[in-house]
This record gives sequence, C-alpha cells and structure tokens, in this order.
Amino acid sequence: MGRQVRRVPAGWEHPKRAGRYIPMRTAGDKLARATEERMPAWPAEACTHWQLYEITTAGTPLSPPFASAKELAEWLASHRVEAAPGFTGTAEQWLRMIESGRDTSTVAMKGKSFVSPLDPP
Repeated sequence: MGRQVRRVPAGWEHPKRAGRYIPMRTAGDKLARATEERMPAWPAEACTHWQLYEITTAGTPLSPPFASAKELAEWLASHRVEAAPGFTGTAEQWLRMIESGRDTSTVAMKGKSFVSPLDPP
C-alpha cells in the first residue's frame, strides 16, 4: 500500500464520477494516458494545504485537505487511517512520514505499525 502526501490549494475537491473518486496521477507523471488522469499543475504558492492519497491505483484521496501537516497527521491518527492492512499510525508517526516529503510504503513489525519512507531510487 503506497501513500503520498500531495500539496493542494485550499478548497480543492478531488473530482468524482458516479460518486467515486477518479484516480489521478501527479501532474508530471508520464504514465497518465490523458490530461484528466493528472492532478492539475497548480503554481507552488497556491498549494497551501496537505492531503493524503493512496498511490497503489494511481491516486485517490484518503483524507480531506488540511492547512498544516500536523492537522493532517492528527486527523489520520484519530480516524485510524490504515498505514497498511490492519495497521494504523500515531499522529507522530504520520507527521514524520508527511514531513519526509517522499512517497512512502508502510511497514508493520512485532504487532506495531510505523510509517517508513521508501529508499530513494
């Protein structure tokens, strides 16, 4: 299960079709076959909020946008968003993942979960 924190503008609502989120890759992802499969390419200064996406199936949101990384981390922990099947993270663990700035994989060891950045390519 891959996770990615994306910076989005305030008020961003991920598009839906027939009530379901449309998977969207990041703006620069060359694997997207069509423009509608890519996140909009907003200017960096417009992206003031943080939102968690799953990236296993190209990208659908797992959280609403938040004004700070800390607010997102607290929401993820309090809503018991899975870091891996059956495992959640604490607000501190989520915050470490968010602040790493890298796509992540999730790992569970000895019945405890933690969020661990992927090794750089």
